[in-house]
Amino acid sequence: MARAPRYQMIYNDLLSRITSGELPKGAQLPSEADVARQYGVSRMTVRQALDLLGTQGHVIRRQGVGTHVADGAHPARRLNRLRSFAEEIADAGGEVTSRTVREETAPAPPDIATAFGITPGDHANRLTRVRLVGDAPAAYQDAWIPYAVAPSLCREPLLDGSLYRTLTDRFGVRIRYADQTMTASLLTEEQAAHLAAPPGSPALETRRTTYDSDGGIVELTCSWTLPAFPFLLRIDAE
Repeated sequence: MARAPRYQMIYNDLLSRITSGELPKGAQLPSEADVARQYGVSRMTVRQALDLLGTQGHVIRRQGVGTHVADGAHPARRLNRLRSFAEEIADAGGEVTSRTVREETAPAPPDIATAFGITPGDHANRLTRVRLVGDAPAAYQDAWIPYAVAPSLCREPLLDGSLYRTLTDRFGVRIRYADQTMTASLLTEEQAAHLAAPPGSPALETRRTTYDSDGGIVELTCSWTLPAFPFLLRIDAE
């Protein structure tokens, strides 16, 4: 197994110290030179780790002032790999819980039926949840899963509250990749009520189609995420 880059190791260690409270909100981090000596690396490596912490909202960096732990910033979600909402937030130091709005086997509407290759009105699994980070509503998610993929999905609790883990461990689904689109939208009255926001509030709407190793669709999910919980995408130079 390839060893993680040194800056990633420093990032992980500092993030752990921040989320555990060892480095409390508002605390000043040592200088780049001091951190470099502590880990036995160059200042450039330290700067990469601190820049990553800064882009995710964990620290605030100011020229001539230094680096301080951010006060109450919400974690950002990285889009570099296909993971569940909870895994994305956990990587950024957040804790996710869910409130189920609906969990049912329901007639598939025409667009869902077309995507799944079934007849409109045929049964499919539907799981609608509000995802909370801490106690704060963060996202409203409406997921459809083909009935043939997970027949008993809505009759049994999710494993650790994770749809992806349940599909993988209980139903043997081998998730391979997903296509995802993102666009700005305004919350409907129903969405806003569940997210404790005024109707018409801005949100980031994402539509994800997840495929298994055979190229079949195993999930169609629409999500509406509040602006306080941003996405983060690192783009490497060629």
